[in-house]
Amino acid sequence: MTTVKLAIAGLMVLMLGACATGPRVYTDADPATDFGQFVSFAFMEGAGKSGSSQYQTLRGQRIEDAISASLEARGYAVDIHNPDLLINFHLKTEEKTRTSPPVYYGGYYGYRSGVYMGWPGYVEPGHVDTYTEGTLSIDLVNRRTNQMVWEGTAVARVTDTSMANTDQAVREAVAAIFAQYPFVAGSGVPIAPAQ
Repeated sequence: MTTVKLAIAGLMVLMLGACATGPRVYTDADPATDFGQFVSFAFMEGAGKSGSSQYQTLRGQRIEDAISASLEARGYAVDIHNPDLLINFHLKTEEKTRTSPPVYYGGYYGYRSGVYMGWPGYVEPGHVDTYTEGTLSIDLVNRRTNQMVWEGTAVARVTDTSMANTDQAVREAVAAIFAQYPFVAGSGVPIAPAQ
């Protein structure tokens, strides 16, 4: 009986983990790049700034700090004078609308034919869902060739909770992106991405 209870508890943990969804993450890499040549990084001048902004926002500073922490955890060092990689990032939000069509339920009990009459059914009205979607893109550029070698993008709904906890939301988005970055400093051998 204990084995059955443990199996059920394990299944419940897996189901709860599946319910906790993070951002959708997309990545792309230049297959010809030797990532073993990179051991240092710096941010591009103007990273995270949009339009004519002459200053970095608080959110931009949080993103930069989270990217630095993620790269340093992989062994990369900050080198503002002669970096191997230049980092750029972009954050944008966009209003989205999703519509669901009406659903019609109706009427005929085939397995009871001749016994009962079909019921007229009902309609569940469709609905329109308007929400804000946030997209964070991080670019890694080979400073020597000025070519992008890797990019990661996280896309998620912007909720009241994420707006109230900006630090946490930024750290989670950046962590989700770098969970898919398959290299550590000085090694061109990919590691398995975090699941």
